[in-house]
Amino acid sequence: MKKPIFSDANKTQFYTKPALKWLACLLLLVLIQGCTNAKFVISPLYNRLDDQMRKEFNKLGDFNDEQVAAFEASLGTYHVWHRQRELPAYAQLMNEFADSIAVADSTSKADIARWVDTVEQHTRALRECHPVNFSFDLIRSLTDKQLDFIEARFKKQQEKNIARYETRTREERIDRRIRNVVKYAGRLGFDVTPTQRAMLLSTFKRQNSLRKEYYQLSGEWNKQFFNLARNQENPNYDADMRLHLSSLWDLLENAHQEQWQGNRDLWKETGLRLVSSMTDDQRLEVSSWVRKLAKTLLAISKDEPSFKMGNDPSVGCLVQETI
Repeated sequence: MKKPIFSDANKTQFYTKPALKWLACLLLLVLIQGCTNAKFVISPLYNRLDDQMRKEFNKLGDFNDEQVAAFEASLGTYHVWHRQRELPAYAQLMNEFADSIAVADSTSKADIARWVDTVEQHTRALRECHPVNFSFDLIRSLTDKQLDFIEARFKKQQEKNIARYETRTREERIDRRIRNVVKYAGRLGFDVTPTQRAMLLSTFKRQNSLRKEYYQLSGEWNKQFFNLARNQENPNYDADMRLHLSSLWDLLENAHQEQWQGNRDLWKETGLRLVSSMTDDQRLEVSSWVRKLAKTLLAISKDEPSFKMGNDPSVGCLVQETI
């Protein structure tokens, strides 16, 4: 499992993408591989996820042995925590979802809300347990040259993201999203009906687009982050950095509460409508596919990690800990 500690694609570069994508990456890789959800395919992919994290970390410059060792310790703890604690939880949620949608009219509004809340809880856990949250000493050890390089890289990447975003109209972005949903759903054996496509189109048109607002907020967040990172003599360095890092996850929610909640409620409503509209064939195909993936994830969680078991809470979340 290896994903970038310092990275950005659509969100703040420092560590948003790896935290969010850790939860979604398995499903995306499965879809890309033609929807194979067998263990002999998924397990090697899972075991390589942190290779990408290490790769992106190393792109940020030349790190000394102590900095590399600190990163590796946090990465290993994160890997073991995710494998042994999170994968079984994902499997449990998938089985609950599969059991519910397998029977027509058995999924309620409360079910959808509970699933959404559960996914959000796991996403937050990924963020809170991410290695960067345990890397204050590493960050404080960065030289001015290293910080300058990282900051320039983040700024350049965000400029590319904004430019790419602005090359499409809102209508083009919506059309692209729907085509992607239809394509990946088809790989699960879920052939989207015209009625379901219309539901998606209506929802995408109604949701509040907050991408530009996020770019602005995250740009300011980055500036503040590097100001904090350079103030390495600050006696409250760890506390200030911890507070700033935690603020990243609620940038939009805090700045645009009404629009954020509106989008959340809108997709809960659409989720229920989509589940209710499923045909018998769709229910059979999707529930069967999800159950098999849940079984695969549970089996992977029981494999021996490639990293040593950590017992130091200062470098990461431990399996037995509650987030």
